[in-house]
Amino acid sequence: MTHQLDFFTQYGQFYLADKDAIHGGDGPDFWSDAAHSERLAVDEGFLGVVIENDECMAKASLSILESAPEIDASEDADHIVEASIELKSGCLQVLDCPNSFVMLEIPLEKACYRVRIYGYSLDLAYQPQPEDYLHIAIWKADFAPKVVLRQWISGY
Repeated sequence: MTHQLDFFTQYGQFYLADKDAIHGGDGPDFWSDAAHSERLAVDEGFLGVVIENDECMAKASLSILESAPEIDASEDADHIVEASIELKSGCLQVLDCPNSFVMLEIPLEKACYRVRIYGYSLDLAYQPQPEDYLHIAIWKADFAPKVVLRQWISGY
């Protein structure tokens, strides 16, 4: 199942969160230099996703998968990062920043999930009509640390 996202958010970020996550992203190390570079901040039940464009528009698709997708070497994503999130509530929310308004809510089985975020056309983010785009893939998986599978280096 794939959901399309197109919403206003600020501060170059939005969130993926367990509905019952408490104080997600409040820690002093959440938006560390590494989290900014890796384009993903991680806290218990809470992920901070970086967007590139200055227009504050999050454009993405979010797919719920049965298993981990393979990464094709020819994949044209500029950046690929993944991390784990535990959904204790059985509900994943996509939240804007800074208001944490719910943009999408998806009921899922209570479990640990892996989230892989693909960033596309990141160099085209600074135009009057930004063309940067994210694809978010989610599947059930055991917990594993965050890993950057492809690192994008901004030209700006």
